[in-house]
Amino acid sequence: MKVQHRSAAVLLAGSLLGAFLLAGGRTPARAAEVLVAPPGASVQGAVTVTDLQSVLTRIEPQTTVRLSPGVYELHSHPYTEPTCGNCEQAATRVEATAGLRVTGRGVRIVAAGDGEVEIRTRAGYGILFENCTDCSLGGVTVTGGVRDRDPHATDAAVVVKQGRVTIENCLIRDNIGDSTLVAKNVVGIIGIAGREGADLTVRGNRIIRNSWDGIALYRGAKAVIESNVIDGVDLARGAVVGGGRGVGIGVTWDAQAAIRGNLVRRYWKGIGGFVNAQITVEENVVEHVATWGLSLWDAGKGRPAGFFLRNVIYDTGACGASIIRENEGPPFPGRLVQNVFIMTGQDPRYDSGEPYCFQEPIARHAVPSAFSIAGNLLHGNRIADGLPAPGDVGERAFRYRMKAIWERLQAWTAVKESDFWKDFGTGKAG
Repeated sequence: MKVQHRSAAVLLAGSLLGAFLLAGGRTPARAAEVLVAPPGASVQGAVTVTDLQSVLTRIEPQTTVRLSPGVYELHSHPYTEPTCGNCEQAATRVEATAGLRVTGRGVRIVAAGDGEVEIRTRAGYGILFENCTDCSLGGVTVTGGVRDRDPHATDAAVVVKQGRVTIENCLIRDNIGDSTLVAKNVVGIIGIAGREGADLTVRGNRIIRNSWDGIALYRGAKAVIESNVIDGVDLARGAVVGGGRGVGIGVTWDAQAAIRGNLVRRYWKGIGGFVNAQITVEENVVEHVATWGLSLWDAGKGRPAGFFLRNVIYDTGACGASIIRENEGPPFPGRLVQNVFIMTGQDPRYDSGEPYCFQEPIARHAVPSAFSIAGNLLHGNRIADGLPAPGDVGERAFRYRMKAIWERLQAWTAVKESDFWKDFGTGKAG
C-alpha cells in the first residue's frame, strides 16, 4: 500500500507513509497531497483503496486528495441528523445514509489524470461536506445515489452543511433511486443541496438526470451558482420517476443565492425563490419546462425578494414567470426587468390557472407596489384558450430588440448549449 504525499520541499516515501497509516496514525501536518487509485488500478506512488473514507479520516488540514481515473464504490453508512432541510418544522429528526463524509479545513477532492473519475455513492447523502471550511470537489463524476426511506431526508449527490465549499467542473448524473420508494416519498435525489450554514460556490458543473431538484438551498444556506448545465433529460413530473422532477434551481426558507449564466432545461419547474429567500437571477436560460419558468412565492407566510434580470424563458407548459408576495413590508421585493419570454403557456392543461399560475407570460398574482416589472420582451406566447398573449411583438421587432441581450448572454458558456441559442442565436438575430 503506497501513498504519495508532497509538500513544497518534501517528498515522503509512499511505503513509509503507508505503514504510518496502517498503524492508525494521522498524516503529518506538512503533507499537502495524497494520490489515490481505485481497486484494480496500477498507479505509481498511489494508494489503492477499497474505502475512500479511510483516507479522508486520516488526512490533516490543507490536503489535496487526487483521485486517479477509475470507479470508486462508496460504502453507505447510517447518518442521523436532528434537523430537516425542507420540513415545516426545522427541528425534525431525520434518518438517512451517507456515502462519504468530508470534514476539516482546506480539503480538496479532485480528479487526477485525463480519464473519468466516477464516484458511485450508493447512499442518500452521497458526498456530505459537514463543517468543512475552504473545501472543494472538482472534476469528478458523482452518480449512483440511493433514495433514503425517510421522506424528510434531503437526499442529494452532494450535500453541504456548516461550511464553505466549492463544487466545480463536476458531472453529477443519474442519481434516481428506487422507483417505488421515490414514488412513495414524492421527493427523489437532488443534484447539489446546500443546508444549514452552507456557503457554496457551484460553477461549471453538469447536473444531469437526477430525480429531484437540480440545485436546492435551504435554511441558512447561501450560494453563488454560475454557468452550470442543469438538464432533467426525462422531464418527469408528479408521480412519474425519472430525471427532471422538482425545480431546476430552488432557494427556500431564508436561503440566499446569486444565480447567473446557467442553463435549466427539461425540468418540472425552472428557477424559484420561496418563503423568505433572497435571490438574484441574471442571464440564465430556462427552456422546455413542464410548468413555470421563474417564480417568486411567499407560500402564504414569507417575504421573498427576487431580482430577475435579462433571463430567457423559452417553451413552458404554464406561465413564464409567477410573482406571489402578499406582504408589502421589507425587505425590498425586487424586480422583473429586461427578461425574454418566448412560447410560454403551451400546455392547455394549465389554462385554468391551476395549480401553478395564471396562464400568462408574466403572471401577476400578488405584486408588491415596489416590485418593478418593466422592459420585458414577449414573442410567440400563448394564454388560455390558445389565444396569443397581449404584449407579444412580431418576429422582426423581436429579433431587433434581442440584440441588446446577446452581448450579456454570450459571456456564459452554459447558455450556448440551449435550444434557444440554436434557434435565436446571434447569427439569426436580424
